[in-house]
Amino acid sequence: MKTFRISVAQTIDVTLDESKFDDAFMSEFRRGFFPFHDLQEHAEHIAQLHARGVIEADSVSGDFIEGYGPSKDMGIKAVVRATDIEFEAEVA
Repeated sequence: MKTFRISVAQTIDVTLDESKFDDAFMSEFRRGFFPFHDLQEHAEHIAQLHARGVIEADSVSGDFIEGYGPSKDMGIKAVVRATDIEFEAEVA
């Protein structure tokens, strides 16, 4: 058997309806999930969930996202713009 170490990086555009992320939502999200205090932290979280295939947050899926609800209801959209794949090494 051979093992290869491959690096995969994705560039993802995340759109959020900022009006949905009001003080009440942010406070409740911090109590139950992660200590996020701004939209950028939410965008980063959603991007990594989308990149790992945990969620589909494109414009048609409307997936339920833990902590957010249906993506369409929260104005959440994530689109992969680029994927870069790089061979790093053959591992013994």
